[in-house]
Amino acid sequence: MDPVPPPIEEEARLRRAHVRKVSLLVTSVVVLGVAGFFRWAFATNWFASAGGVVSLSFIASVPFACGALSVTIGRCFGSDNWPLHAIFVPFGTMLLGLAICVVAGIEAILCVIMAAPIVFVAAVLGGLLAHFLLPRNHPKPRLQVTLAVFLPVLAAWGESAFRWPSETKDITNTIRIHAPAARIWPEITSVRPIDPEKLRESWIYQIGFPRPIAAEIDRPGVGGTRTATFERDVSFFETVTVWDEPRILSFTIHADPEFIPHTAFDKHIIVGGRFYDVLDGTYRIEPVSDNESLLHLTSRHRLGTRFNSYAAWWSVRIMDEIQGTILEVIRTRAENEAKQP
Repeated sequence: MDPVPPPIEEEARLRRAHVRKVSLLVTSVVVLGVAGFFRWAFATNWFASAGGVVSLSFIASVPFACGALSVTIGRCFGSDNWPLHAIFVPFGTMLLGLAICVVAGIEAILCVIMAAPIVFVAAVLGGLLAHFLLPRNHPKPRLQVTLAVFLPVLAAWGESAFRWPSETKDITNTIRIHAPAARIWPEITSVRPIDPEKLRESWIYQIGFPRPIAAEIDRPGVGGTRTATFERDVSFFETVTVWDEPRILSFTIHADPEFIPHTAFDKHIIVGGRFYDVLDGTYRIEPVSDNESLLHLTSRHRLGTRFNSYAAWWSVRIMDEIQGTILEVIRTRAENEAKQP
């Protein structure tokens, strides 16, 4: 057989390249559109019983379905570039979708950061499974396309049938202060207004978490109300339950979601909401010597997500930064007071 003339080879190569470009464009647009549709749908009451956008159905099954859909659309076009449709298109479209959510103000940066690892892994996993499981000799996998599109609906239906218990998590920070307990106690019962420039830089404040401002107590003793204020008009009302001067100060924490401005936190992670709450806190002063003490700050949190273990990992790191910031302010002030004659 005579070899294929070079012009015909070039024409075939150009045709394959054109098919790849068209399939890439169509796949990206369709997958991004499907992801956008489900973002809207899961925010409605139809999917509220499954957890809405804070559900495994949305965070895991939607990107998984998008990855599978990417491969099936590529097969419809006859594309032979499986890494493109199974890995790069699912990853890229999810990345673009998350970026759009942040820029458009649909989601807070923190929510996107928390969801991104699950979203990316699920999208690529869906693409790879679809590539290995779909029949290679089927040019029009219509049934597979339909199943991929409806997978999040089926997942949400199954998820809504289960009751997911809430969990509590204790988070403790400790700092060493070169001051006696008597000097530290006034700094924890009431916190004078904090100069934002004197707060340490932290990644949580860089992504928009409100910085602490002050804490005031109406009267000493059990039953007193301690009001902690943060930036953007955020306030938490704390009722003192233990007043053991100068060793232990404990209080319950009440955060009314309707009182906290919705511009301060993302509505899905608002304190006192369905998925997250701070229940109580305790300061404990442990004397080490006459002029040195350890100050412990413990807070207890409620997690009500479908993935509490993962959410708790983030909760620990966020609260570690917040509590660490507050403890550093108290240390600086107590040590300055201790130096006074």
